[in-house]
Amino acid sequence: MTNYPNDIPTPKQVVARARALQDRSARLREGAGLVEGIRQVLAAIEAGHELEMLLIDPAKLRSDVARQAVLDAEEDGIPVVDLPTPTFARISQRDNPVGIAAIVRWRPLDLDAVHLPADGLAVLCDDLRDPGNVGTIARTLDAAGGDLLILHGGVDAMHPTALRASLGSLFHIQVAQAPSLDAAFAWAAAQRVQTVATSAHAEHAIWDTELQIPGLLLIGNEARGLDEATRERCDLQVSIPMQGRVTSLNASVAAGALMLEYARQRHARR
Repeated sequence: MTNYPNDIPTPKQVVARARALQDRSARLREGAGLVEGIRQVLAAIEAGHELEMLLIDPAKLRSDVARQAVLDAEEDGIPVVDLPTPTFARISQRDNPVGIAAIVRWRPLDLDAVHLPADGLAVLCDDLRDPGNVGTIARTLDAAGGDLLILHGGVDAMHPTALRASLGSLFHIQVAQAPSLDAAFAWAAAQRVQTVATSAHAEHAIWDTELQIPGLLLIGNEARGLDEATRERCDLQVSIPMQGRVTSLNASVAAGALMLEYARQRHARR
């Protein structure tokens, strides 16, 4: 953790720290990221993640709930730094900052240490490059009652855009890093988790197929999708029927269709 004289960084140090964490390699090396927004910061606090510091623009922060969270954080010994509006704007990636951000200490879990419940659902993102897709998938997984997001290559979960798109869900679900697809398939086999991929050429549509529980849904790169070898390794391939003129879906939309169908079937069995 970065140390500061008297435990309270100066505005200049805050700007330098926040800007350093815009770099992916720094986020991964230090296990930290800049989180901005009321829902996102409160989610990090509620989920019990360690806060290196809270950053506040008193002139902008009007939420009573957020203000109370700041007071509680101060009582817990978390450094709280008041920043003037121009300085806060220098670290913000929003057009209209709401006046609260935090530097959160966070690392993905070791996949081998994660266990799905008997009715669990996990999603593996294989080399996704759009952080908005990663955040949206995390948010939908949370909404579907899912348990685990596995990342293999691509965007890191602490990317500011991924955090913003997830609306805090990246802090509420489990997130693990797969060192390889071989490791992900070995993990699924060890836990008897059904692996599912989508293919336009699959024999059965997702809503005509009985899904096993627990399940792992694989979502491929936005431009290439999953390669044929990876699809063939999966226990099941399904299609997402489309009735209009489009021939493909955005990665996060396709993932959402799969997750919600999984949630529907799980609910129907209870």
